[in-house]
Amino acid sequence: MCDMVVASNDAFFADPVCQSLATAAVEVLVHPWVMGLRMAHEFLLTGRRLSAEEAYRIGMINRVVPRDRLEAETTELAEKAAAGYPFAVKLVKRSLKRVAEIQGFRTSLQSHFDAHQLSHVTDEYRRMRDQGIAAGITRGKDASRK
Repeated sequence: MCDMVVASNDAFFADPVCQSLATAAVEVLVHPWVMGLRMAHEFLLTGRRLSAEEAYRIGMINRVVPRDRLEAETTELAEKAAAGYPFAVKLVKRSLKRVAEIQGFRTSLQSHFDAHQLSHVTDEYRRMRDQGIAAGITRGKDASRK
């Protein structure tokens, strides 16, 4: 949900919702918007991890930097963005958000949240919940390591 994302070179991303909680546990489905529809399918349905380099390659993040440079690099990026004329920055950000809105971003988020809520009433979710959510989270972690 951030405008810009910087990750350390040892970072990884995982969202093993289909492998862990037996529910459409992604409350805010931004994945197709930040990584493309096909990669979102693979990422969410298999639960696999993405390295920072792969996340950068598919456009999910802006930069990959060495861990020891993470704070300096993010600070530099933020300072560059903040150095713009405030009104111009505000207008450009508003226009960029409107582009996403015109493409259906908000409607997409709302549609999935309905599915997310509905998935909490399934028998599958109830069984998983009764087994303990911690066990589901562990299953998800194991799936993302594969």
